[in-house]
Parts: sequence; structure tokens; C-alpha cells
Amino acid sequence: MRTKTWTRAGVCAASTALLLAATTAPASAAGIATGQTLGVGDSRCTDHVQSDNGARLTGFFANGTGEWTVLRSSAVGGPETVVFRAPAGARSGAQTPIDKTIAPTTSGTFFYRACVLANKIMKVSVFSVTHYQILLTSTSSNAVTDIGPETAALSLNASACGDRTPVSSGDTIRLVGTGSGRTGWIISVTGSTNNYEGNWAVLYTATDGGIDQTFVLDPEITEVTACAGGGVTTDRDTVSFELSIVS
Repeated sequence: MRTKTWTRAGVCAASTALLLAATTAPASAAGIATGQTLGVGDSRCTDHVQSDNGARLTGFFANGTGEWTVLRSSAVGGPETVVFRAPAGARSGAQTPIDKTIAPTTSGTFFYRACVLANKIMKVSVFSVTHYQILLTSTSSNAVTDIGPETAALSLNASACGDRTPVSSGDTIRLVGTGSGRTGWIISVTGSTNNYEGNWAVLYTATDGGIDQTFVLDPEITEVTACAGGGVTTDRDTVSFELSIVS
């Protein structure tokens, strides 16, 4: 199999995968983590949900098999306990759903995040078609969502996309991210008015190490999504990223 490098053509191929991942989730998918073209051993974790009554994991894993986990901690970045583990996907290649409520096992407020790991994938020619969708929520009236960055460990051309973020006219947004190697970054326009005549992406680039950029959005843009893509030809690109509205 031909090894791909991040020449300009390689950037375009990976960024196309990022765009597809960013635009195939439901239009109302705020809070949903998505990604595609996973490799064996790739993993993806959501940001954190703070809750005093447990959490609920929903989503699917398609065209491969792997493992779901939900982790709990007392603080973001602190020691974590696995509170749920289950197989992901199916050998048939079907879009296999997950819907699991994780009840609290002790009183108090904790931080939860959900992860998925790919251990077998399906390919069309040499390209992986393994993809996923993850949503971690809480029914608590005291719940706080979208805490901390999205994280992933990605092989070449695999992708991870974060929340679809609604924006108001002329908002300024900020993308902060890190990568252990060559990383593709896209901020995709996932919602706009009928009058929008701009590009499909606010940002379309690749960097070594990370990114920290702000962008003033076109007033016709109503929703955006940030994605990171693996550009490492050996091992994996460990990425962490967060999109926020700064003004």
C-alpha cells in the first residue's frame, strides 16, 4: 500500500475527510462529537460534562468494532475512574447505536467524559470507512457542559470534529489546539443564511504542533464546527482542541 505524506495533495485529501465529517452530522447536532476514517488503535474522547446525577451516553459506531468507555473524575485533568465499558460497533458493518445511562454510584458532583477506541476497521480500497458519533449529556438541572477540550489520537487522514457551535452575526471565534505532529485544522461553515456567498470553511490549514487563531465571522454565518485531522505517517497524532466564541 502506498504511504501518504502531507504534501499539498495530502493536506487536501485529509481536509476533504475533515469536511465530510463536519458536514454529515445532523443539523441540530450541538454537543455531538463526530469523526471518520479511523485507523486501528485510534481513539476519541469528548470534552467534560459536570453532573451531580450521572450521565447518559448516546451515539453510534459504524463500519468497524471497538470499545466505549465513560470516565469519571473529581476534577478536569485529575485521576479518572472507568464507570462504564462496552463493545462498540459490529462485525456486520452496521451503524451500531449506544444508549446507556450511567447512574451515580456515590453522592457529589463529578466530571464525566466518553471515549471510543477502534480495534477493527473496514476499508474501501485503501481508505477506512469507520466512523462514529458521540453525545454525552446529563439530566441534572445543575449540569454544566462543554468543559475543556476535545481530544483524540489519530492515524494518518483520520479526523475528529467537535460541537456544532451556533453563532450570532459578526461573532469572533477562537480555535485553540495542539497536535503531537503534523495536524490538519478546519473550521467548517455548517450553517448560514440564504444570502451567504462565502467559502465553505473559515479556516483550512495544517500546522506542526498546534494552533491559536481568532476569526471574525461573516454576519451570514449561523453555525460552525472545528475539526482536527491526523497527519502523522508513523504512530499517531495526539490532538486537543476547543472552539469558543470570544465576542
